[in-house]
Amino acid sequence: VLEAVVGRDFLPRGTGIVTRRPLELQLETAPDPNAGEYGEFGHLPGKKFFDFEEIRREIEAETRRHTEKRGTIVSPVPMTLRIVSPNLPGLSLVDMPGLTKVPIDGQPKSIVTELENMAREYVRHENVIILAVTPANADLATSDALRLAREVDPSGERTVGVLTKLDIMDPGTDCRDVLEGTTYVLRNGWIGVVNRGQADINSRMDMQAARSREMDFFQATRAYGGLRNVGTGYLSSELSDKLVASVRRQLPNISGFVNKNVADLQKELAAMGGPAATSRGEMIHLVLTLCRRFETAFARMVDGGHGGGELILAIFEKRLPESVERQPFKDKLKVDYVKRVIEEADGIQPHLIAPEAGYRRLLEETLGYLRDPSERCVEEVALMLKRMVDVVLGSAECQPLARYPSLRKAVLQASQESIKNLAAEARKMVGIMVEMERSYITADYFRAIQMGRMPDGKVLYTLDGRPVTEEPEGTPEERHYKRIVNQVSGYVREVCSQMMQSVPKAVVTCMVVPAKERMLENLQASVAGEQEGSLKVLLGEDEGLMKRREQLSRKLDMLKKAQAELLAVDV
Repeated sequence: VLEAVVGRDFLPRGTGIVTRRPLELQLETAPDPNAGEYGEFGHLPGKKFFDFEEIRREIEAETRRHTEKRGTIVSPVPMTLRIVSPNLPGLSLVDMPGLTKVPIDGQPKSIVTELENMAREYVRHENVIILAVTPANADLATSDALRLAREVDPSGERTVGVLTKLDIMDPGTDCRDVLEGTTYVLRNGWIGVVNRGQADINSRMDMQAARSREMDFFQATRAYGGLRNVGTGYLSSELSDKLVASVRRQLPNISGFVNKNVADLQKELAAMGGPAATSRGEMIHLVLTLCRRFETAFARMVDGGHGGGELILAIFEKRLPESVERQPFKDKLKVDYVKRVIEEADGIQPHLIAPEAGYRRLLEETLGYLRDPSERCVEEVALMLKRMVDVVLGSAECQPLARYPSLRKAVLQASQESIKNLAAEARKMVGIMVEMERSYITADYFRAIQMGRMPDGKVLYTLDGRPVTEEPEGTPEERHYKRIVNQVSGYVREVCSQMMQSVPKAVVTCMVVPAKERMLENLQASVAGEQEGSLKVLLGEDEGLMKRREQLSRKLDMLKKAQAELLAVDV
């Protein structure tokens, strides 16, 4: 039947199961009426077969390759064949392996179920027209094709009956009552056809002669006189009409499906970026645009929450104070150590009022412990900024950068280098701040101690929370050195409090703000001076992404053509 519709011999023949996997036939009308006919397989794209005998051999060979690889007799995986001819209607047909009732020739017992399930999987879909092909010389009541069609299409809306072998029925019998719809009624009726017999095939009767003989049979046979629904030509025309009717019926669903897929593909392609830049100016503009996009996203993350600026704030408000508190200040404020430092600082000269040199040495040593937490704060913020760079590069906002692996790598390296340099500046700044506190002691503090509080009324406390003016216990000498311990401890506590406010300001000023404002400054400056060759290397696309874009573009073109065709359908 399929060969009669196509008008060519191209399907494998033989005994047993010849069609061992679905063959999806895409019939396409050639726009040029004088164009030659050819076939093209889905597994051999671009290769045109003008010899239909060669098409038959390729169907057999590919079926054999596929089933041997699977280790099965039949397979549900379809083979696709596109046939283009000026003499063909625009149809898509599927040649299925025939149903069988009993396994033969060493076939597995499961073959009956496999073949039926395979056919059912195809015909169950609402947009499929079912051709229930049944020999006229067989009992229609036991037809497997009709049984399966009724199972998946109980209303009969999608089923067309095809009667074959009308020419070899028993003498005195005919199928006019079936073709007229008085028995074995189908909603879409029956179509009678007469195909070539084996002797005709062996004698190489062509399709044109076969169609002519077919119509001669119907015209000469009194039982079928006056019937319109006979002949392969009528079958082809009826199938085209049914296809159009099915499309019209399914048009809302099909249009919705196509429109959704077009929108999805356009969105994915937009995320990948448009056509590649070609000129030097276009390439520089593209690089700078992508750099600005990254910087904008990075700045937004630093200023916002959800893994951004709040993590830096946590370093300032939690980790820095904790780090300061862990410093061994008290090692320098033990009475015995203070006594030794005071005595060594004054040498042979006894101090007259207060051991100033000893005070300064104790403060310099103790305040030196602030360097480590201050520098650690810088390192932690730098590490956090680097993590933010990674997050931003992987975000949807910077998805276009994934198209250019070399540029993405350059942005990453430039960001890390910028953060490294800014961290060095911030480290230098907090180091200077620590040295400022060690090098210059605020004398007003010690004057205020004599009064027991600061001029603003603030009570001064030691590192362990005791008032600085609290009178210590012990011998006069012990009380003397304990007072020094309390005073130095109180001063260190005040400096620590100031540094925990000043270090974050220095880090933000020297590192965070410059990172937000000019992270890729050096990269952008260097790109402006690059030649076209270097820019092409920088904008080299990922091969997998290029292939994906090509696939999506081809699919989008096909769907847009489908949109146009759907709009042209006269509903």
